[in-house]
Amino acid sequence: MKYFNFLLFYPIFMSIYWIVGSLIYYLSKEFGRSKKLSRYDDELGISFLIACYNEGETIRNTLHNVLALNYKNKEIIVINDGSSDNTADIVREMLNEYDFKFVDLLNNRGKANALNAGVTHAKYDYVMCLDADAIVDQDAPYWMIRNFKNDPNLGAVTGNPRIRNKSSILGKIQTIEYASIIGCIKRSQSLCGAINTVSGVFTLFNKRALEKVGYWDTDMITEDIAVSWKLHLHNFQIKYEPNAFCWMLVPEMLGSLWKQRVRWAQGGHEVILRDFIATMKSKRFALIFLMIEQLCSIIWVYLVLIYLAFIIISANFFDYYFFKYSFSIFLLSAFTMTFINIIQFTIALAIDSRYEKKNLFGLIFLSWYPVMYWLINAAVVIFALPNAIKRKKGGYATWSSPDRGNIQQ
Repeated sequence: MKYFNFLLFYPIFMSIYWIVGSLIYYLSKEFGRSKKLSRYDDELGISFLIACYNEGETIRNTLHNVLALNYKNKEIIVINDGSSDNTADIVREMLNEYDFKFVDLLNNRGKANALNAGVTHAKYDYVMCLDADAIVDQDAPYWMIRNFKNDPNLGAVTGNPRIRNKSSILGKIQTIEYASIIGCIKRSQSLCGAINTVSGVFTLFNKRALEKVGYWDTDMITEDIAVSWKLHLHNFQIKYEPNAFCWMLVPEMLGSLWKQRVRWAQGGHEVILRDFIATMKSKRFALIFLMIEQLCSIIWVYLVLIYLAFIIISANFFDYYFFKYSFSIFLLSAFTMTFINIIQFTIALAIDSRYEKKNLFGLIFLSWYPVMYWLINAAVVIFALPNAIKRKKGGYATWSSPDRGNIQQ
């Protein structure tokens, strides 16, 4: 059926867009660029905000890491978001030995509320938001802060998160996902002029920009996506810095991974519901294109559902006609997406090998993972959309971190 062409051509178009965008970004901004800093400047102070809720297993390592960073002009603020485990006890114990600020909130009211509480104690003009499982590379603050020099319109610089726990199959799969698909999307969106979201685990913000947009929204389930769109709508730019690394832990249990991805999808839907009209009025092509792309991804999911329903009812795969040739649209879509995604994966991993060569071994997943990526996203959209519609404005969006996997890796 002709209107099902969208099922085939939308993912193909987006894959080609990501391929071309990431290639142009790499050739114009990364190729030939030294991976080592030629000089180290830290006259611009950075306040590190570490919000934590039940992070007793990880907060000690993260805090030790940030304390040991060479960046001299820094302060560290740890915010305990009403943890019910031993997180607060560990932080208080370290407070006796090290110099940092501790904000101990009695009630769990979500990461956004914790960050809002922490930023009021920040004395510097730039704030680095870190998850409590992040390990930051020594050079990362220098790579990120230099983007703000002579650019008052820059609201945030998002870094290049890497995976720490790679011993399990799920850990390996997510390693390849971050190295290829997510990196590919970030590069192409940067080139277009609007990044959908900063990385919640690792982003440096201009505090003046945060103040201008009203800081983080306590009632949005993903504070990183929500604040990204607020920055865009207030005409602040967001940059991607591929040389700024941090290492994080990812879920290694299917149930935890599923909950994480549903929350991410819900956060994207909440932003669409809140900011669609404002985006259309902004008259900014990059932002409008990004919003339309987000909407198309949702429409694609529901068309897939309708298509599958017709398959069940009619017990056929609907012939797709290209000139005088007849194909099964189901089989044609699967073959075409796999072929295009193999190209995307190969190019993306080749670009990423500049930073982590061993990820090239992820080519073993080429034949099936990119297609699974689309199917997983489709599944989480179905479950996340009702939650986004039912969002209660003005409340506190709380959630628990997923399992941290094998922390020893």
